[in-house]
Amino acid sequence: MKRSCAVLALTFLVVAIIGNHQTLSAKEVVFQSGSISLKGHIVTPKGNGPFPAVIFMHGGRGSRVGGDPKGTVEAIAKAGFIGFAWIRSQDSSLAGNVQEMIAAIDYVKNLKNVDVERLAVIGFSRGGLLAFMASTRRRDLKAIVLMAPAHGQGALRRFLAGADDVTAATLILVAKNDTRQADHVAISQQINTTLKDAGKETRLIVYPSYGRDGHQLFFKVRQTYWRDVEKFLKSRLDGQAGRKEIAAGSKH
Repeated sequence: MKRSCAVLALTFLVVAIIGNHQTLSAKEVVFQSGSISLKGHIVTPKGNGPFPAVIFMHGGRGSRVGGDPKGTVEAIAKAGFIGFAWIRSQDSSLAGNVQEMIAAIDYVKNLKNVDVERLAVIGFSRGGLLAFMASTRRRDLKAIVLMAPAHGQGALRRFLAGADDVTAATLILVAKNDTRQADHVAISQQINTTLKDAGKETRLIVYPSYGRDGHQLFFKVRQTYWRDVEKFLKSRLDGQAGRKEIAAGSKH
C-alpha cells in the first residue's frame, strides 16, 4: 500500500512538472543590431495573445554574463508575460550596449503576439544601468525593474539628469551587503531619490544581506526577490486585476 501511494505521488509530481512545461513555449532566435548578429531567448505562455512582454538585460561585461537570463525569462512567462533575453556581444563599450538594447526592444515590439502598449524591462547590474538609460529615452515602457544597477564609470550620473523624462514606474532592488564590486546600495538609493525628487513613481527595496556578496542574490531567480518583481509587473502590465492583487498583498 505504501509503495502504491509513493508511486502515485511520484506520478502526480511528474505530470505536474510536464504540465507546467507544456504551458510555455521556448525558442532561440537571432536578431540584428546594425551589422552584429545577437542570440536571444524567448519564452511565451500558451494562448492566443497578444501578451505583455518583459525584456531582461543581464549583467557582466565582455564575455561575462551576470544573472540568469534563461531562468528569468522562464519565470516571466510563468507569470503570464512573454519573456525575452539576449546575450550582448563581447564589445564592452557602453555605446555598443545601448545600440543593442534599442535593437532588442524594437525586435520584441515587432513580434506578432506582443502587446506593444504593455512593455517592461528588467536589468541586473550593467543591465540595470542600461534599463535605467532606456527609461530616460523611451516612452513605450510601462515598468522598469533595476536589480543592483551599476554606475558605468560616470554614465549613471549623466543619465540621472534625465529623470524628468522617465514615464515608466520603477522598482529598484538591492541586497544590504551589495558593496564589494561597487556600492550598489548607494547607487540604488541615488536613483530612487532622484526619481522621487522628479515626482516619478518609484520604490526601493533593500533586502537583508545575502551571503558574503549581496550581488549574488540576483545570480539566480530566487523567491526572496522574485515575488516582488512579479507583483510589480502584474500591477503595471495586467491592468486592474493586477492592481487589485497588489492591494490585497499589501494588507498582509
